[in-house]
Amino acid sequence: MSGADLVLVVAPIAIGIVLVLGGLLMVQLARKSKVGKLKPNHIAGVRTMLSLSSDTAWYAAQRAAARSTTIAAWGGIVAGALVPTVVFWGLEADTTTVMTATIGLGGAAWILVWSLAGTSAAQRAARD
Repeated sequence: MSGADLVLVVAPIAIGIVLVLGGLLMVQLARKSKVGKLKPNHIAGVRTMLSLSSDTAWYAAQRAAARSTTIAAWGGIVAGALVPTVVFWGLEADTTTVMTATIGLGGAAWILVWSLAGTSAAQRAARD
């Protein structure tokens, strides 16, 4: 197996691992957010000036974002599980690269869109 062939195997697996682990982390954060167990911090959760302005705003924002965060997370998990399977589709090297990029970037775009939707919901809830 040449170096180029090895990259075609390793890259989809690495991308899949990152997406799945990131998605699992987001699921856990969403669960904690939904039940009010994600304490105010500067690392995890929806962190805006408004959500960090008070504990009440923080917990309202996190609860409001939990659903969208869960949807984002599961999209990442599904894309991450699908990406490594590209290796076994028996495609040409160029097609494998394109499919890996398409599925990986599609999963990342899914996460971004739903995370932004969660942030929007969080801002509205923190304002109320």
